[in-house]
Amino acid sequence: MHVNRLPWRRWLGSAVRLGAVGCTVALLAATPFDWGKMARTATLLAAGLRQPQNAAQVLGDRLSQSDAAVDTLAPLHTPSADSTTPDTSEHSVGGASEQVPTDTVTPPKEDGSGGKIVLRKLDSGDVLPCGIATRNSSGRTVDVAAAMNTTLKPHFTATDKPQVLIVHTHTTEQYMQYDAGYYNAADRARTTDATRSVVAAGDALAKALAAQGIVAIHDKTVHDSPQYSGAYTRSAKTVQAYLDEYPSIQVVLDLHRDALSDGGAIVKPTVTVGGRQAAQMMIVVGTLSTDAMPNPHTAQNLALAAQWQKALTAQNDALMRPLSTVGSRYNQHLHAGYLLVEIGAEGNTVAEAEYSAQLLGKTLVELLK
Repeated sequence: MHVNRLPWRRWLGSAVRLGAVGCTVALLAATPFDWGKMARTATLLAAGLRQPQNAAQVLGDRLSQSDAAVDTLAPLHTPSADSTTPDTSEHSVGGASEQVPTDTVTPPKEDGSGGKIVLRKLDSGDVLPCGIATRNSSGRTVDVAAAMNTTLKPHFTATDKPQVLIVHTHTTEQYMQYDAGYYNAADRARTTDATRSVVAAGDALAKALAAQGIVAIHDKTVHDSPQYSGAYTRSAKTVQAYLDEYPSIQVVLDLHRDALSDGGAIVKPTVTVGGRQAAQMMIVVGTLSTDAMPNPHTAQNLALAAQWQKALTAQNDALMRPLSTVGSRYNQHLHAGYLLVEIGAEGNTVAEAEYSAQLLGKTLVELLK
């Protein structure tokens, strides 16, 4: 994954401005693209979809590649013996601890191979009259006010059947294990150690849902290695297989983490919630829908995103970056209740990402139960 640069003055200036009518937002042009599907398995790992401010160009460059294109992967850390074996305990319910872990790894000596990490609370953007901020680059008009008032199809009921599916399209990008204001080059390599990647955030989300009685399947299939290109095609097949097997699934969450930089430093988007540091998050909705690539679920996915964004913002007004609408599908055509969520960035620690994931789970249940 390439590092996105954040020229801050331009970043602040690019926040969404209100349109002429309420919360209707005009979006910038973007290149349409799409993904297929793939066979399911359940190994371990995680990572991030980079989707920051200049989403139209950045996501176009990054995600519209065909399966024929091969992205160069950084060396992977060698997994432990059990980290490449299928996880057979996919379903968990009730009794899960909500204890927030802390990063206990002693920082290594700064060896000069890396750089600095700067903590930033990213601007949450212009708040629309409907109570949330959006940043848009889909090339079409999106009515956020209508989305806020749309009745949601996904809903949670009292059942022991799975209602949430958690997946990772990019499964080998990691978080920091320590918070020292610097990193060494080895800390930025992709990893097949699930305790260091967004799979850890997925585990925290699944446990938070289980603690509230919602069964979640956490699929840990590695979709982006050894070939990064085509990851969405592969993750779509994984998701479709679960949807076919478990029609009880109400929500599909594809968890990622961002990659942000300013100058030569890695940016760590962080906010304090309840006295603890949490990774700032961003919900991404793909709005592309054409005759060739239909997406019948755009309205429902946008409604879920908007209403969830408002509920999360109530936790802390800076917890969420602006809701991002982009001219792609991100496999969201597969289900009404399919969202992509970026939890922090590569500068955040595992513990910060896990804490944010817990907030995600708690708020989602409050919204849908």
